[in-house]
Amino acid sequence: MKFLQRILFLGVIISLALFAPAFAQGGHGGHGGGHGGGGHGGHGGGHGGNGHLPPDSLTLVTLSGTAIVDTSMMYPMYYLDENGDGVEDYFLNFGPHWYQPDSGNAARPNAGDAITIYGGMYDSSMQNLPGVVVYEINGEFWRDPYDPVWGHHGGHGGGGHGGGGHHGGGMHHDSLQVVTVSGVTLVDTTFMFNHYYLDENGDATPDYFLNFGPPWYDPPSGATRPNEGDTITVTGGLLDSMMTYPMIVVYELNGQVWRDTTGMGHFDGGGWIHRNMNQAQHIRAPFDPEDWMHINPGWHGGGMMMPESLYCDMDEIFPENVPDAQNENIFAAYSIELLDANGNDYLRQGGMGGHMQFANQVGYQLHYTDVQIQGFNIDENSITAKYWDAQTNRWAPLNNAVIDPANNTITVLDENVSSYVILTGSNSPLGLDPLAGETPVQFTLKQNYPNPFNPSTTIEFSLLENAHVRLTVYNVIGQKVAEVVNEFRTAGVYQVQFDGATLPSGLYFYELKVGNQTQVKKMSLNR
Repeated sequence: MKFLQRILFLGVIISLALFAPAFAQGGHGGHGGGHGGGGHGGHGGGHGGNGHLPPDSLTLVTLSGTAIVDTSMMYPMYYLDENGDGVEDYFLNFGPHWYQPDSGNAARPNAGDAITIYGGMYDSSMQNLPGVVVYEINGEFWRDPYDPVWGHHGGHGGGGHGGGGHHGGGMHHDSLQVVTVSGVTLVDTTFMFNHYYLDENGDATPDYFLNFGPPWYDPPSGATRPNEGDTITVTGGLLDSMMTYPMIVVYELNGQVWRDTTGMGHFDGGGWIHRNMNQAQHIRAPFDPEDWMHINPGWHGGGMMMPESLYCDMDEIFPENVPDAQNENIFAAYSIELLDANGNDYLRQGGMGGHMQFANQVGYQLHYTDVQIQGFNIDENSITAKYWDAQTNRWAPLNNAVIDPANNTITVLDENVSSYVILTGSNSPLGLDPLAGETPVQFTLKQNYPNPFNPSTTIEFSLLENAHVRLTVYNVIGQKVAEVVNEFRTAGVYQVQFDGATLPSGLYFYELKVGNQTQVKKMSLNR
């Protein structure tokens, strides 16, 4: 199973989303210390690391040899002797000392064990050895670099289109117990984005998983995510999840509001559809209520293989994380799940080809932003909606899709519900500069430098006349992550610094708006 094909879901649990942690390159982590791809010590043996490696920057390798275990450190260090000469050839990154896979029987090897490792190779700082972030050991699942547990209650379920999926994102909303817990923060940085845990009893191992929402979520209160070793008090909804540790959906952090629970409800990204329901169910994607599905009564065809009820979940996901993207020019993407009461996803399990046909039509609305169109340089007249057909291994067009450029929406009526839906389009012949040919041109916007950057970059723009200026940064699904400038400025040339220290690695758009004119450019944060 190739776990790099798995996607980063932006689903939710009670209008929140789980994190998937970011790769740590290694080295001595200082206060955060631990075995973040190397190094030891530090508070609680966590994952400090000295850098983040995006999974798609790693080289997939399969290596066999003999395990070498160094027990002279605070926690064991693992190596692989590939050629049998008794000398380490690779450093093996199994994650924090307390990490265990959420399913299967895989375990860290003992010294002298013959092992086969599948993982992502990178240049580590451990004794000048290449490092390997372990995904599988002896054919058993260890971890997924993208860890797509965003909209479910934890658990590993397979990879790609055919693998498992969520375990009921939001299906236990009414069963959450509100708790207040204090302890020390443990941060695991060995996946795509940080995972946060709470050590309540001071034994340097997690007692709870903390769900702060997606990496780009910032609460209006100004509260910030804790660092490794911070002592915190959390109030939230306790969920006995399918993960290794019980999960707390964070409502308050150190007395500051993190998530207002009064807003929970049908905006949680999913809802139950029942065989004999007499009212339509409107399923909205979280964080953008203009993305939705409308499922009418009579959807159940009475087939023997279909359960009485299904939990339907819809999430917008990052285009670059769509499996089997092939040559599609994707600028927006959506993940849909149909789960039974046991968390089994009927779209990703079995022989249904990644889609299920209902007895009547389902209405869809897919929303995109001007930032996405300009940032990906898409000709709006060429937009096509497609769904994944695993039986033919191709993206098939959704029939009868209606594009509304004025409202940036696509509406569709179709009997099929598919695991993945994408929006594609041709590149605009006008290029990335929407101001080209317009008169009068009020400003110019230059490419940021350096690019890629880590963690800060310079953005330069010039004004031909006095004007109110707004410079905003967005992620690739069009969500605002920072407002750099929002004020009146006189004519002239300006250079402003953007600091992405709190953001995960990835592609971002920055938009300059002056009057009724806007321009968008891409930039890449590479930790």
